[in-house]
Amino acid sequence: MFLLDCPTYEDYLDTFVTRSDIRFIRNVRFCRMLVELGYRSTAEIYTPEQFEQHKAAVEESLWPIKKSTIFFSDGMKSTDPVLIEMAQRERANVQKMISTIIFVKHRLKTGFEISGYIDFEQSLHEANLQEENCTDWAGVFAERLKLKPNPRDLSFFDWHKGVVIYNDSDNYLVQHDVHYGLIFMHKGDHKRVCVDIDKPEYSKNCSRSMHFSERYGHVVFYDHVIRKKI
Repeated sequence: MFLLDCPTYEDYLDTFVTRSDIRFIRNVRFCRMLVELGYRSTAEIYTPEQFEQHKAAVEESLWPIKKSTIFFSDGMKSTDPVLIEMAQRERANVQKMISTIIFVKHRLKTGFEISGYIDFEQSLHEANLQEENCTDWAGVFAERLKLKPNPRDLSFFDWHKGVVIYNDSDNYLVQHDVHYGLIFMHKGDHKRVCVDIDKPEYSKNCSRSMHFSERYGHVVFYDHVIRKKI
């Protein structure tokens, strides 16, 4: 912590210089040189580079720098209709104006399909934090990678292997209703998103749209407008 009281490296060295050193040596620069060589302290003496690194680490621990949010679709050149729809929703999701659930399928090399529901905002958030196994959204929008559902998403289905996985996310609780089927309840306003469009109550909480591209096939977007609590 004392590093914060040292504006310069010379100030840091001076903390190890005693009054006796000044009285007998009578040369501040020589006193600092002795400190830097390790003759005035049993503690480790930092080099100028180490001093700056450790000081920066202390400052970061006390006053973390808030990293700017990355919008992965900025500068996107793709003309893929599905990616365009995702890009149009990215900023609104990050700003929590809407909450989008994406239903996407992916055909494996074996010919079998996996599918799943993805919490778009959480997936973007994890990518911004560079969490382990997060979706590489920069690669998705640049078309280096293809968006695929994974077992960490809201739901994941691999019908060939008989694997069905459900996960609550930061934004949604997964629910199963006898009448409505699979439902995602938004944790913020407690509104329920029903994936079955045949239910009359469905349109009250969100809008549903389906878009097609050669790369992704049919992808469904559930856009829930978040109601702020007053």
